[in-house]
Amino acid sequence: MLSSIKSLFSRRVRAAAVAVALASTALTAGTAQAEEVRPGSAYSLSFGTDYTSHFISYGADVWGGGDQYSPFSAKSTAFTYGTLSAALGKMGDDVSFTGFVNVWADINNNVESGIGGSVQEIDVNVGVTASFGAFSVTLANGLWSYAGDEEKIADLTVAYADGDSIIKGFALNPSVTLHYRYDGNGGQETGLVIVPGIKPSIKVGEGVYAPTLAFPIAAGFFTEDGFQGGDSGFGFFNAGVAISVPLAFVPPQFGTWTLSASATYWYTAQDQIPNNPEENFIVTALSLGLAF
Repeated sequence: MLSSIKSLFSRRVRAAAVAVALASTALTAGTAQAEEVRPGSAYSLSFGTDYTSHFISYGADVWGGGDQYSPFSAKSTAFTYGTLSAALGKMGDDVSFTGFVNVWADINNNVESGIGGSVQEIDVNVGVTASFGAFSVTLANGLWSYAGDEEKIADLTVAYADGDSIIKGFALNPSVTLHYRYDGNGGQETGLVIVPGIKPSIKVGEGVYAPTLAFPIAAGFFTEDGFQGGDSGFGFFNAGVAISVPLAFVPPQFGTWTLSASATYWYTAQDQIPNNPEENFIVTALSLGLAF
């Protein structure tokens, strides 16, 4: 998963307690109404691929792209991913539940693959989202396989979809993610990362080809020493711009296609992420998405 959105939101017991407490608050407030949960039948499927200059995992420059900025440079990579979502039902009239399974792959020839061919990593993430009004709470667990080993993570994301609440067609889309790496891969340390962010977006113009502009901004805070090989504290900041255009000429029976391009500035603190070749760099990406 594009980095991603690799470690989000400390020792094992404390981080687990945080996740359980937050999840309990969001997902069990209506326990007395559990008998009202009704099964759903709506499914959706999406696929995507990104050609990107860097693979950034919670501030860590995985392939050492450094100051290279082309999505086709020597250290660039490609991500391919798909998500199957299913409506699980409702609790009363206000809370709906959606389950999902996501599979993500990192594909390049930067090193010899431990999986096979050019596939460097395969991640499988399973989770559920509870939605009530404009708010959503997502709880997920991930098994990430790479370099002959596995990394295990748990994510908790709280988001607010404020579309049209300020200006028609405009949204801030604030969110906060807690990413907990509870089983490291190789020399990685377990730990918790807190990532607050916003993703302002606005649709420009009218018509079926009207593009959408987005300006994502996020920061990462490490709660434990060693998470990315350095100290705890402020780890990274990023801010970027992305444009996406619907490919409306594709007949609807073949799904909804979208072409996107983005450029993102990253600052990664050397004391917290000491192995990056550069503290400041630009990440670019070209993306193609398909949804049914």
